[in-house]
Amino acid sequence: MKRVLFVFLIFCAIQSLQAQQTTRIWIVRHGEKNLEDPKEKDPELTLKGKERALALVKYLRGKKVSALFSTDYKRTRETLTPLATRMKLPIQLYNSKDNKALADTILNNYKGKNVVICGHSNRILDIIASFGGSTSVKEISEEEYSYIFFLEIKGEQVIVKDRHYGKL
Repeated sequence: MKRVLFVFLIFCAIQSLQAQQTTRIWIVRHGEKNLEDPKEKDPELTLKGKERALALVKYLRGKKVSALFSTDYKRTRETLTPLATRMKLPIQLYNSKDNKALADTILNNYKGKNVVICGHSNRILDIIASFGGSTSVKEISEEEYSYIFFLEIKGEQVIVKDRHYGKL
């Protein structure tokens, strides 16, 4: 009987520790995209966009990132490529129209870890909301590339901080 009680107490302690783990998520918009051909639906990054991608590596230096998520567009993948190379991580693709699935994947598979998501100006605020967070930023314009949103999720509590990275 003591052994069963001991195992039960260990199980409860593990559950309690897991509930206290903090998941950290950085959400960025892709770097500046090439707008020379208005018909191009999947443009690559410009030189400025590639510089921003390198600035992301510098911004996250020293952070132990466990996963990188990107939509299946050149500009989002290219934004994360230098970070993926530096961290030796694959870029995992997500459906930008299913933020709930993205949030569920991260909260179930990367709980207590650090994750980076690269998305699009018209989707980032919805991604934040899918984690239960909110920010004072109400809109990200087509010309705005420098926002980086930092989410800390511990249990039901979600703290969101908005910052900038790279050249403004």
